[in-house]
Amino acid sequence: MILKLVLLSLLFCANTFAKQPVSGNRYELLSGIRKDRNTKAFWDTKYSEKRYVYGKAPSSFLAHNYTFLPFGGKILDIGMGEGRNAVFLASKGYKVTGVEISSEAIRKARMLAREFEVRIDTALTPLEEYNIPDESLDGIICFYFVEKNMNERFMKWLKPGGIVIFEAFTERQKSVKGFDPSDNGALLKESELLKLFPGFRILKYEEPIHERDYRASIILQKTKESSSAFKKVKK
Repeated sequence: MILKLVLLSLLFCANTFAKQPVSGNRYELLSGIRKDRNTKAFWDTKYSEKRYVYGKAPSSFLAHNYTFLPFGGKILDIGMGEGRNAVFLASKGYKVTGVEISSEAIRKARMLAREFEVRIDTALTPLEEYNIPDESLDGIICFYFVEKNMNERFMKWLKPGGIVIFEAFTERQKSVKGFDPSDNGALLKESELLKLFPGFRILKYEEPIHERDYRASIILQKTKESSSAFKKVKK
């Protein structure tokens, strides 16, 4: 009788726990799957506005430095947004693919490409699920999207001599009125950008502190030492 009661109790507990929902963080730890639906929904809502949230003009840093990219080369735009940088490069003769998680952003990027009568390719996918052959790119641009564990993949995707143009806000941006604390993970420490691509040749670096926004901007070139440098850092 006692054994029967124990078995019934164990069965009840098992059923109870089985019905309990797994929290988001615990789900990610157990499954290894990131739940990006909330992120996608946020950006879809943001980009659903009729206007172009960040305008149609390219980033100033890109507009002044795009010639570092091999002319007519194959370029990947990471976190493309509404396409302002991708369309700009396409208008200069580059073959551009933009990776973006928001379908609304891609829709507007394609509209912008039609407006400027250029072609861009797009990939609607989280960056961690995007794969291309190694050494297939002449350049990578990445503006205000920070995913530090992806930098080694950037290095592999680039051809020898390939160029990275990267810009993001620094932690000083917290002092700017209207800063959203949820953006903390996308901020760089002072001079951190100089260390994120070990083995790359630094061609240009800026980190102004006299302007309205605080950002760090860099142009790098893949070298023969890039692969071995990344391996040393991982050890």
